[in-house]
Amino acid sequence: MQSAPFDQSGATGKTLRDAEFDRGVIAYYRVLISIYLAITVVGIPLIPFWLIFSLWYAPEYYRRLSARLTSQAIELRKGVFNRRESTIPLNRVTDLRLHDGPIMRHFKVRGLLVETAGQSGQHASSEGDLIGVVDAEEFRNAILMQRQRVLGAEPDEDAPKPAAAGGDATELLAEIRDILARMEAKE
Repeated sequence: MQSAPFDQSGATGKTLRDAEFDRGVIAYYRVLISIYLAITVVGIPLIPFWLIFSLWYAPEYYRRLSARLTSQAIELRKGVFNRRESTIPLNRVTDLRLHDGPIMRHFKVRGLLVETAGQSGQHASSEGDLIGVVDAEEFRNAILMQRQRVLGAEPDEDAPKPAAAGGDATELLAEIRDILARMEAKE
């Protein structure tokens, strides 16, 4: 378990759960960056320097790595030199993906990728990529349940909410028609 947890009086609501990170992430990053240096061929002479530097850097990165689920958002902190603090509102979360590769499986760590509205691509932003969360699937499920509460849906509800009453739907369709007509007129 690492230090530097969030204070309990966050601006995004009450803390529901703090993520715990596996210490295996330290060795994972050492090996991963060493492999990247070896693949580039030019980086091969840098591998001994990286391994010595990583004796300080990797544990320091781990110490500064934290994530928590609040009643309204996911708050993330990471980084040593370039520190990042992110708040991802739960109503903007579109997908939570678990991932692992052969190196991650070797070190028994998993990644949890938080995707938000407006992102595209497999790893559009590393801001919401949490590598090494202990019980990543359980943390993901906790986020999904809280997201459903924020959006006003019941956690066990599988079916979408029923459409609005007939009068409301007609007004909505008329408004959409008018917007499309204005867009076509501008072209």
